[in-house]
Amino acid sequence: MTPLVLRPQPQADALCQALSLAGHHPVCCPLFALTPGRELVQLPQALAEAALVIAVSAPAVEQADGWLTAQGLSWPTTPALAVGPATAAAWQQAGIQALAPAQADSEGLLALPALQPEAVAGRPVLILRGDSGREFLAQQLTARGARVRYCECYRRETLPLDGASLWHKWRSSGVDSVIITSGDLFNRLSQLLPGAARPWLEQLTYYVPSTRIGDWLTRAGMHHIQLTQGAATAAILAALPTRTP
Repeated sequence: MTPLVLRPQPQADALCQALSLAGHHPVCCPLFALTPGRELVQLPQALAEAALVIAVSAPAVEQADGWLTAQGLSWPTTPALAVGPATAAAWQQAGIQALAPAQADSEGLLALPALQPEAVAGRPVLILRGDSGREFLAQQLTARGARVRYCECYRRETLPLDGASLWHKWRSSGVDSVIITSGDLFNRLSQLLPGAARPWLEQLTYYVPSTRIGDWLTRAGMHHIQLTQGAATAAILAALPTRTP
């Protein structure tokens, strides 16, 4: 297959390398650059006050860990949760064993015993995330009595790209699928390309890490959706068809 990889660096190159080793022909084109979040300076205090820390993406953990390391600080022993296996792997790289649900999304997190009302009521919960994102998890935890605080660990900076030129390049390269790990990626993709690219977008196959993103793409008019078991590289590789000679 010739999948289009849009995630930021360095995750884009790592995924493309794994896809190439598996016999695919990925086309790499990050749509965003990740930069340190505005609230990282508040992270030490937020961690000190938290009874539970939840990371909703791998970059949130990576940026937070990098900032703490640069300041000569380390993670506390506060219990940590991850939205899915990719985020859990980022926690592990930071030296933290985090609990992750089998269903890699906010709904899966909320089903865990550690986040039931009797476990979180009255307790401070810290959510590590980017500069935008779904509010559902915080809303549900607040309804369960938790005292929720965010820490913006990274920002997404839109890269200046020529959509018409990219569309020509991608068609010439035989792109037949797109790996979409967030709604923001598809939003940016659809905004970037010219209106004439709409039929081309609709005939591609989209590999997504959750039913929520899949349903969102379906509502956006995309017809070919394949679910991966999370955003981790292994899950994406398992979902793609085996290369045939």
